[in-house]
Amino acid sequence: MTRTLPRRKSNLLSAVRALTLAGATLTTGLVAGVLYAYAVSVDLGLAVQPDESYVATMQAINEKIQNPVFFASFFGAVLFSLAALAAHFPRPRSGRLPLIALACVLYIGGGFLLTASINVPLNDQLAAVDPDAPARVLAAARQAYEGPWDFWNTVRTVFSTLAFLALVVACLVRGDRGEG
Repeated sequence: MTRTLPRRKSNLLSAVRALTLAGATLTTGLVAGVLYAYAVSVDLGLAVQPDESYVATMQAINEKIQNPVFFASFFGAVLFSLAALAAHFPRPRSGRLPLIALACVLYIGGGFLLTASINVPLNDQLAAVDPDAPARVLAAARQAYEGPWDFWNTVRTVFSTLAFLALVVACLVRGDRGEG
């Protein structure tokens, strides 16, 4: 009877570690995929549009992406990554721990915080532009927005993708070093 309780606790903790790591991997991968899709298709398609179309389309996209499904993955990647880190932290010999810590730094610093501090303020500035404004106003708004937004989207795509890869590798690594 005395061995059952520690074994159940160990099984529960093992399940928590596995589920938090799976959640972190899934949500980070989803966000990295969204950012990648922007970089390789949306940005390229919008680049050839006239200013009026560009401004109106980006305003609509920026409004529509603010939805519960996207927020679940965007914020979930932070929460699951931190939960996975906390769940693996008591196991300092874990081969997964440094990879999860790296993923946290990459996603939270290079994906989440860049989005919050750079891309969202740029989106807010573009949202304030009247889509029916004169052509010179739309051209100026686009010029102030498109280059910086695309650059920082590429940066956050790289960081989020690297975080996803670190989590994938963490999923493949044996739990503890020296474990048979």
